[in-house]
Amino acid sequence: MNIPQGYKQTELGIIPKDWQLQSVGKHCTVKARIGWQGLRSDEYLESGEYGLITSTDIVDGAINWDTCYFVDKSRYIQDPNIIIQEDDTLISKDGTIGKVGIVQNIPFPSTLNSGVFVVRPKLDNVYKKYLAFAFKSVYFQNFINRLTAGSTIVHLYQKDIVKFVFPVPPLAEQRAIAEALSDVDGLIAALDKKIAKKRLLKQGAMQQLLTGKKCLLVFTDKWVEKKLGKISHIKTGGRNGDQAVENGKYPFFVRSQKVYAIDTYSFDGEAILVPGEGGIGNIFHYINGKFDFHQRVYKISDFADEACGKFIYFYMSRYFGEYALSLTVKATVDSLRLPTFEEFVIYMPSDIKEQQAIATILSDMDKEITDLEAQRDKYRLLKSGMMQKLLTGQIRLVKQQAKIVPLGVEVPVVREIPVATHIIAGHIVNRSHKSRGWGRTKLQKSLHLIGYCMQLNLGTEYIRNTAGPDDQQLMNYIDQKFRQYRHVNKVSEKLPDGKTHYSYTPTPMIQDVEMAYEKYPKELREQIDALIDKLNTMDLAGAEILSTLYAVWNNRIIKQEQITDDLLIADFYAWSTHKADFEEARVRKALNYMRDNNIIPVGWGKYIDKRKA
Repeated sequence: MNIPQGYKQTELGIIPKDWQLQSVGKHCTVKARIGWQGLRSDEYLESGEYGLITSTDIVDGAINWDTCYFVDKSRYIQDPNIIIQEDDTLISKDGTIGKVGIVQNIPFPSTLNSGVFVVRPKLDNVYKKYLAFAFKSVYFQNFINRLTAGSTIVHLYQKDIVKFVFPVPPLAEQRAIAEALSDVDGLIAALDKKIAKKRLLKQGAMQQLLTGKKCLLVFTDKWVEKKLGKISHIKTGGRNGDQAVENGKYPFFVRSQKVYAIDTYSFDGEAILVPGEGGIGNIFHYINGKFDFHQRVYKISDFADEACGKFIYFYMSRYFGEYALSLTVKATVDSLRLPTFEEFVIYMPSDIKEQQAIATILSDMDKEITDLEAQRDKYRLLKSGMMQKLLTGQIRLVKQQAKIVPLGVEVPVVREIPVATHIIAGHIVNRSHKSRGWGRTKLQKSLHLIGYCMQLNLGTEYIRNTAGPDDQQLMNYIDQKFRQYRHVNKVSEKLPDGKTHYSYTPTPMIQDVEMAYEKYPKELREQIDALIDKLNTMDLAGAEILSTLYAVWNNRIIKQEQITDDLLIADFYAWSTHKADFEEARVRKALNYMRDNNIIPVGWGKYIDKRKA
């Protein structure tokens, strides 16, 4: 085997030479609620002050706080070792063993039941967040698979977990790996949150639109009741499951959520597919094309002229499940018969155009949810690939050590600009690209005011320039990031005077920036957006006046100099000869606007001066 230079062969495979293999037993503590402390069923409380995490609360690598039970305080404080802390790694030891969750954003003091381990580093040479990702890696999955191979193990013992060996990079690289993977986790969590919100909005829309509670204004016809058997043709399929193939050309619908494939088709057109057995009334598919379906699946098709198939699909999705379940419970059967479908009553607009309009609204909402789910799945795949490469050292997130420089030799300072600058700049573009006077200069003025007003470290090094505070290195960094991640397009336009005007427009990928922006505290986002909205009402000249006035006012506070309107106006005109283009009345009006809207500096940030020679 060819081992790349700088790497070495280990029992876990090839890793960088400066990485070590460590065992859980040597470098971590593994704690759980011991047997004699086990909880009785009546000690699992539905509400309280002290949470109780069980193995079922470990979901998708995190803790689902909404499903947690609670315990009495005496049980919470019984063993301090299992009072959970931020960034703890939790591992299920009962039921589905080996599930891993990282503890973050603890909403209430919490402890563990006897089905969960908490693992923590013993020493400072292992970063807590990195440890969690090591347990989420393929190394731990393989460890669990070897442990359970050929057996029916349903319990993970401490004597086993301490044998797990994982790669440990230098501490700085552990932090870099953990933060990179945490950022992707944050994007996935933000998408999950947005998807859940969109689903709730769709449920609300269905409740309003499918009951006639909210009628579309352009329609005035009454709603009517129709039996499904009167407005469609209903029949079962003629094929069985063994006719599904690996790479068939056409969808084959069975009694589950999964859709298989088949080489031939029997039907071509619009249809609703509902299982007649298993998951009664819970699984629906809508299709308009070539397909086939299982003999225990019902096809609803050939809709009457006054009926919209997509509207019926949404109506059945909302109401048919409850109806079918109530019938099967009464009859103690686990399958549906044809009359169950035929007698189902649909409340619908008599005007098919209204049905179509409602179906279009709900279809658009479905598409939005589907697009978000696809984007989330893309990030999950991205994270999986990142973990594989980062936790094996195939990709390194460490900077080369600086060379030793003899005394007396000047070392150039490398300027670091935080990722927040790119995020804030992208958000400004997305919110402002249609505003008056939009362009590169207005983006910079917006960044200056947001950074200083909100006291954000954006890595800025402003100097006095013609149009106000200027930082071209910062703007070049932003341009480079926009190109690299394709969040924003930079557009150039030749003006009649021969100059070039640069502007920015967001691409569909700006959604990545918005998800990162949503990780900032809500109060901060609201303050930033409020200031952006104020700037959006201004043309370029207004933004330039405001930015320059803020700078001269802030400079005086930093220098502890006297502040009056006349002095601020004088500083404004002394900034550059270009400022003489603005009438004094307009500048004074801007000064009053700043006071009225609480855009008042406090002396935060660096003094902005002329460029040094």
